[in-house]
Amino acid sequence: MIFQNVAKILAEIIDIDDEDITLETELTNEFGIKAVDVAKLVIECEKKFKITIQDEDVHNFRCVNDIVEYIERIQADW
Repeated sequence: MIFQNVAKILAEIIDIDDEDITLETELTNEFGIKAVDVAKLVIECEKKFKITIQDEDVHNFRCVNDIVEYIERIQADW
């Protein structure tokens, strides 16, 4: 569920089909994802999941799975 939501948000930001996004999709220019796109993704995830993602943690996000696991950890602490 979290992955599907993150994939949909990212797909809208970079204008691709969300089915093309996997947990292994890297958040790099090689995949057409710029730093500004990652910032937008973080903001939209914060809104969607009603969480706060710490700025220092964003630098550790290398792939979609990193974001999904981060959100899962926050929700597990609730």
